[in-house]
Amino acid sequence: MRAVSSRLGALSRLDIPPWFLAFVPFKLGEGLLITLLPLYVVQVAHGSLADVGRVNSSIALAGVLAFTLWGNLSDRLGRRRPFLFLGFLGFALCTIALARGQTIPQVLLLATIAGFFIAAITPVASALVLDSIPDRERGTSFGRFYQITAWSFVGGVLLGASWLTWQPANLETPEAMRMLLLFAGGFAFVSCLLCIVLVREARQFHSQRRYTRQFLGRLSVAIIERRALFYPSRMLYFLGDRAGGANWRDRLSHPLILYYCCAAVFFFSINLVYIPFPIFLTDVLDATNAQVFLITLGKAAVEALFYMPVGRLVQQQSGITLQVQATAVRVVIFVIFTAVALGEPTRGSLVLVGMTHLLTGVTWAAINVSSTTAIAALANKGQEGMAIGLYNAILGVAAIVGSTIAGQLANRFGYGVCFASGAVLTALTAFWLLSLQPTLAAKTNPQV
Repeated sequence: MRAVSSRLGALSRLDIPPWFLAFVPFKLGEGLLITLLPLYVVQVAHGSLADVGRVNSSIALAGVLAFTLWGNLSDRLGRRRPFLFLGFLGFALCTIALARGQTIPQVLLLATIAGFFIAAITPVASALVLDSIPDRERGTSFGRFYQITAWSFVGGVLLGASWLTWQPANLETPEAMRMLLLFAGGFAFVSCLLCIVLVREARQFHSQRRYTRQFLGRLSVAIIERRALFYPSRMLYFLGDRAGGANWRDRLSHPLILYYCCAAVFFFSINLVYIPFPIFLTDVLDATNAQVFLITLGKAAVEALFYMPVGRLVQQQSGITLQVQATAVRVVIFVIFTAVALGEPTRGSLVLVGMTHLLTGVTWAAINVSSTTAIAALANKGQEGMAIGLYNAILGVAAIVGSTIAGQLANRFGYGVCFASGAVLTALTAFWLLSLQPTLAAKTNPQV
């Protein structure tokens, strides 16, 4: 016990609250589940691309609805730890049950319930950060929390790639995938234990939390893009006024509404591309499951690596310019995907797509940080929290609709049409942002 206490004390001296570690095993399991699930739907449950879209859409819908339920219930009761424990436990049980899933209806039901319980973790975790960390340290603490959870997610993907590469010879692919889901559930059980040991209720409970400029460049949609598409719940939880929803239109500036439209089109377009992407790798480019994990791992590592540097860059210059550039690069990337999908695959196709996919990790870091920064800057003073909350809701709807349409579109017309549609809509977003850039840059310039 003394050794454990000394280690926890060392973490405290590094300004890392020990309870952050309770999320590490869960994130390992989440990284396994999110990366594995599309492959599991097709290869184990014998589903189609449309089923992949349905499962993703159902999880997203469950998360969006349950996010508000769990967050408000936690605030009303003034407790955090029970909801974190419930979220970890629910994820563990559902993931282990999912490992025995045989049919698409079973997978759909269990994955949706898992998404419902993950929603208990997301808002409560961010609320606990706000409740337990002094005001002057909150921005830094959010940044560290995101980094720890993001690298834990990367660790989960690395574990999955390693297992599928060196799995025991006597295990068939379906059994190997089921074992990974059992690993994910086991990790979540470890988080349950750590939650009991490390998480403490904050001494001061704050049901009303305000957005401050120290969060600029620190708050994130999700550092790992795959998670943002799979599960559109946010670590940021209801900063600002929760009342007065009826007059929300009066509180939004005209440039902000235009920016919301750009965000909705953009997130819809990237769902069109990335929902069928893992199946495209195995179905068209003959990638192994281990290679799919490795490609995901590389991109996730780039996203986690570039998150903090991009955050500092956005604070030094207009984030809108950076977002326009990153969105334009995305167009080129999606065009490359389209060309590969429509052409005859070669030996180098998988390498080309894998290397291009790494570049998307850099663009996600730029788009992610600059977008939340822009929303806060474009909002009317005192309404930043509400504006970011509405932005989250828009992205959630885009994920639900985009997932459903992506599966149907790829299933009926093929990957090339799906990727091309994403490229066209992303190009439209880039031109739209470019036309808005003078207005947006004037409002979002940190020096103004």
